[in-house]
Amino acid sequence: MAYKRSSRRGTGKPAEINIVPLLDVLLVLLLIFMATAPIITQSVEVDLPEATDSKTVSTDNKPPVIVEVSGVGQYTLVIDKDRMPQLPEQQVVAEVERIHKEDPKTVFLIGGAKEVPYDEVIKALNMLHRAGVTSVGLMTQPI
Repeated sequence: MAYKRSSRRGTGKPAEINIVPLLDVLLVLLLIFMATAPIITQSVEVDLPEATDSKTVSTDNKPPVIVEVSGVGQYTLVIDKDRMPQLPEQQVVAEVERIHKEDPKTVFLIGGAKEVPYDEVIKALNMLHRAGVTSVGLMTQPI
């Protein structure tokens, strides 16, 4: 019995990997990512936690003065259930200064709507600081 040896060993082409289809697929993926990247928004959604250990404000039979931030640059002052809506920043500072001079123990609270950027709440804190108020509370219940 004679065995015949295969003669394929030296006659075939060397095996090469064809990278052209791989490059085509990679370029298509690159184009897809480049097209969808601008569509994706660059913001981060943050759900603020509910307050569990908040303290209630003792008002000594006098209701607190509430500065409501309802939008960008939109401030409402609530004094003894009287609402003063859509006040400019200067008028809020003037009213708070007047109230604080009459009674330095007045409790001031800041409340902001969920849609309002937190930057606006910080602006309201700065307004009260300019008016001379040293102690400010933040409302945890939505307005």
